[in-house]
Amino acid sequence: MTVITVINFASINAEVYRIPLYKTYTSVETSLTETIRHLRHRRSGSGRTDITLIYKDLQYYGTIEIGTPPQEFKILFDTSSSDLWVPSKDCDVSQPACYGVTFDRPYHDGRVYGNLSIDNVRIGGLNVTSQMFGEVFKFTTSFWDNVQCDGVLGMSYGEDSVFQNMIDQHVVSQPIFSVYLNRNYEDSHFGGKLLLGATNPSHYVNEFKYVNVNTQKRYWQFEINRIEVKNFGLCAEGCQAIVNMGFSKIGGPPRDIATIQEQIGVVDRVDCNEISNLPPINFVIGGKKFRLTGKDYIVKVTEGLCILAFEDNPFNINGIKWILGDVFIRRYYTVFDMGNNRLGFALARH
Repeated sequence: MTVITVINFASINAEVYRIPLYKTYTSVETSLTETIRHLRHRRSGSGRTDITLIYKDLQYYGTIEIGTPPQEFKILFDTSSSDLWVPSKDCDVSQPACYGVTFDRPYHDGRVYGNLSIDNVRIGGLNVTSQMFGEVFKFTTSFWDNVQCDGVLGMSYGEDSVFQNMIDQHVVSQPIFSVYLNRNYEDSHFGGKLLLGATNPSHYVNEFKYVNVNTQKRYWQFEINRIEVKNFGLCAEGCQAIVNMGFSKIGGPPRDIATIQEQIGVVDRVDCNEISNLPPINFVIGGKKFRLTGKDYIVKVTEGLCILAFEDNPFNINGIKWILGDVFIRRYYTVFDMGNNRLGFALARH
């Protein structure tokens, strides 16, 4: 089990909230339908709450609290969506917190259905009031076959998103959040940091290199100038991409993924002892090269078993060709700057 820390800055002079995150390797034991809960509603207290992030099956999760009195949910933080939704046994439309409005959203290869509610949400010791969220009673996506969590907290653009409400309610000092993932989690109890409202200079090298995002798409969507592997070039005329901390690998067009596999000589599995011999892959973003080595794009699953962390892109929306997930974030400390509508990348300090 690997411990991570999340820090939240409620104001410029605010106390720092240190929240442990955990990284484990157990298999999926429960599904969404096995973790259904019923939300209760009353006035929220003012106490501070720690959240615990868990790494299972190549995904990072965290716990948040919803409702009054608060009830805990295990959540996947996802920068490719803006909704907050959790499972619910039912939603009584006669209650003030339940809108009685149908909730119907696409997610991965399916949809989630439920009702909209409003209540308080607590994350990392910070309280967000009157937060709209979905109480889901049905889903048709295979995404849940391979993950273990109750729901999703979207960190993308959206007027009703949790982070946008944190900004509007002056809960965070700056309209930014940043992510650090420890690459050496196997040798340390420290797994990484999620910071709301700030960056942590102790976890990155030099200055950030920024790229503007297309806010009209409502995602953290930007342009990759090109991708270089050996002497071969991909995405030569530019292609659309997103950074997604809810995605464990790097996703791309099937033809391009096949080209990468051919150029590096790996289809899926690779001898862990051969990682240092694999060629680098460069992502050119905003005119700057961001290099991934074999140590970055090969993931060790078990002792002796290593896999290639590139796969076909399942996210075929708004012309998005590439998804830069946790594999990229582990190499490059990432800041999501909602105030200036940009993403910043700096070499992570490990």
